Amino acid sequence: MAVFVRRATKADAVKIAEFSVALADQHYGYDPIRFTRLITKDGAEAFYGGRADAECAALLVAEIDDRVIGFAYMEYEPVVYAELATKVGWLHDIYVEPHAQGSGAGKELIEAVKHEANRQGANKVLLSVSVMNKNGQEFFEHNGFRTTMHEMMVAIEKE
Repeated sequence: MAVFVRRATKADAVKIAEFSVALADQHYGYDPIRFTRLITKDGAEAFYGGRADAECAALLVAEIDDRVIGFAYMEYEPVVYAELATKVGWLHDIYVEPHAQGSGAGKELIEAVKHEANRQGANKVLLSVSVMNKNGQEFFEHNGFRTTMHEMMVAIEKE
């Protein structure tokens, strides 16, 4: 069961949108105060379809037997003032279907993201992972990421 990673095309946006909705639902399930259900299938399809050819981004899909089973979306940002960082490949999304987890698809997507980020000028890849997503944290650590920041939140009531 070989994994093949390639740049996504606009035609892949339909499947990526399904994955995006599942990823958003996963986050909403972790913490419905922190995460808002903003993603719709149509909205995600339009967004990712429009990013397939973006010069400052990489939209990648992982396939097994010519079937898309995961995706990653990274944007290159030369300067990120809010993060006090330069030359950043920001990994916004990565998702592998549950039945394909453990296939090596996630690792291959990470390697492809690193390659694309480097090609665009990045010297690091940053990402955020939910504190509730222990499997994700372990996966990223296993693939060379280290914790550098902790996001914190306080909910405020309307006065």
